[in-house]
Amino acid sequence: MTLNLAEVFFQQAALRPEHPAILGPHEHTSTSYGALRKEIQTLAEQLQAAGIHPGMNIGLHYPGGQAYIAFTYALWACGACVTPIPMELATEEKQLIFQHIAIDAVISTTGCTLFAAFAHGESIPLTAQACLLNLTPLRTPPAELAGLNPAFIRFTSGTTGEAKGVILSHDSIFARIQAANEGLEIDANDRIVWLLSMAYHFAVSIVAYLSFGSTIILCKNSFGSTILQAANRHRATLIYAAPTHYELMSHDRSEQTLSGIRLAIVTTAYLRPDIAEAFYQRFGIAPNETYGIIEVGLPAVNLDAPKQKRGSVGRLLPSYSVKLDSPDENGIGEIMLSGPGLLDAYYQPWQARGVILNQHGGWLATGDLGFIDEDDYLFIVGRSKEMISVGGMKFFIREVETVLERHPAIQAACVFAVKARRLGETPMAHVVLADNHEPPDEAELKAYCGEHLAAYKIPDQFHWVDSLARTASGKLIRNTDKLLSTQTIKTL
Repeated sequence: MTLNLAEVFFQQAALRPEHPAILGPHEHTSTSYGALRKEIQTLAEQLQAAGIHPGMNIGLHYPGGQAYIAFTYALWACGACVTPIPMELATEEKQLIFQHIAIDAVISTTGCTLFAAFAHGESIPLTAQACLLNLTPLRTPPAELAGLNPAFIRFTSGTTGEAKGVILSHDSIFARIQAANEGLEIDANDRIVWLLSMAYHFAVSIVAYLSFGSTIILCKNSFGSTILQAANRHRATLIYAAPTHYELMSHDRSEQTLSGIRLAIVTTAYLRPDIAEAFYQRFGIAPNETYGIIEVGLPAVNLDAPKQKRGSVGRLLPSYSVKLDSPDENGIGEIMLSGPGLLDAYYQPWQARGVILNQHGGWLATGDLGFIDEDDYLFIVGRSKEMISVGGMKFFIREVETVLERHPAIQAACVFAVKARRLGETPMAHVVLADNHEPPDEAELKAYCGEHLAAYKIPDQFHWVDSLARTASGKLIRNTDKLLSTQTIKTL
């Protein structure tokens, strides 16, 4: 029998129909497993009546929350695959997804005109806030896709500008949540504060919570006081959040505690030691740093020594193995992983899992650099894939450079990360003026970037330089300290 994650949830709902599935975001809002099952089944019937059927790929362009969860599971119940289209992306970035991935229809907020150019027929209302638009796909899906039992296609745009998508099947997602739960041990007694983007963080978190019968706590905003109030009101046992959220909670000056928390999971970005210490001093809880990537899931969590081994993502969970490729004299090498739930394929250019793994002798090359200490704890020290993480929202540097270099006044650009207290990192740009042009001011450049990029990708500062710093072999230097100390710059 073909595995479907909607059926996994329905089985949990049958076991505990009165158990809360979702609490919040408002103070007295509560949805049971039985009520959520009914909501999902009703939506699935609507979608089937509208023509959604097995084998289709549906874009989900909708704010995170209970409705997002219900739409995802309803599409799975119809046998369709889901491609998240994050709301926070700029229009050009959203359109890029449709250009590279064949999408048959989209669920979006009512009144959205973004997809009108390739819509097929009238929009079909689903709820007061959501509608379904059938589309004329802009490309043909890979022939091999149908045989994978796909659940998600997560679009990414690579460092070379070559777009691709990570394909995850129902089977792979189920395998990875089972493997992660060997460490997390989530069950029906857990109540988990959720604070991340559902468009980016669904497959190894929301799916796991509902597959294991736990309760998801939604917050109405990300203020530290709001998070603490929700955690205490609903008797949270676990927090799943980005470093920014832990910093905000540690700054809270009320008398609220977090006495019921057994795990404080940190994901999406590096946790600065000062944030970890401030949270520990405020609540007596050492955050559990993790290593999570879309191609693998959650292979490592610092469960047993979060304070003693601060800065480490912990030992590998039992089902996973790690090795370091070509370690240097300090023991730092590229992290290679193997284990359950690895990606099924890259969408474009198409690469099946076997082909991907065979390139490295059965291992997945993560592009991340790290070392393993004498106690087998893994430390991440950087990325060979050039990415920036702003408040947990990750993007490739080359995306921003490409946009900047399309500006007529810019000959070349180098974007790099600068540490930021609240957001973890923020982008900065060095730009070279094109011949016969006057330099535009910072406001103009930010407005220009805003037309093509999500707000979190726009450089916080722009510096005009005579030339970009490069190595002897011609590669751009992105070492932040070196760039800021050696480049002759003229701030806008």
